[in-house]
Amino acid sequence: MIFFALIAIHEISHVIVGYCLGCEYEKAVLFDSNFNGPHTELICNNGINEFFVYMGGLMITSIFSLSFLLLDTIEKNMSFLSLGVSVILSSLDISHVLRSQSIFYPLLTFGFLFIILGEYFLTSSYIKEGFSFNFLKNKEIPLEDEV
Repeated sequence: MIFFALIAIHEISHVIVGYCLGCEYEKAVLFDSNFNGPHTELICNNGINEFFVYMGGLMITSIFSLSFLLLDTIEKNMSFLSLGVSVILSSLDISHVLRSQSIFYPLLTFGFLFIILGEYFLTSSYIKEGFSFNFLKNKEIPLEDEV
C-alpha cells in the first residue's frame, strides 16, 4: 500500500511543483489501460521550470520516505525501502533532465541497493524483536516425566 502511495505522491508532486511554477495541468495518470506507465502531463512555457518539475517527484517522495525515520525502530527501516522505490520511480525523470540515458541504470542500481538495505534492516529488526518467531515464544515444552 505504501508503494502505491509513493507512485501517487510522485505523480502529484509533479503537478504541485508545476502548478507553483506556472505550468498548466493536463493530467496525472496512475494506471493506463494502454500499458503506459504512470505519468503526468503538464504544459510548461519556459525550460527552466522543466528541471524543477521533474526533480519535484524525487524531492517530495524523498521527504515522505525520510519521514519514516521519525517513527519507531521497526517502522524506521521502511524509510530505506521507500527511498529506494522513490529513486527507482525518479530514475527516468532524472535521466530526462540530465539528457543522458547513461545515468538511468546506475540510478536503478542505487534504488535497488536501498531496497536491499531496507529489507536487511527490516528483517533483522523483526528477528531481533522476536516478531517473526512468536509461535515459539512462551510455548512450554513438556518434560520427559510429564509425557
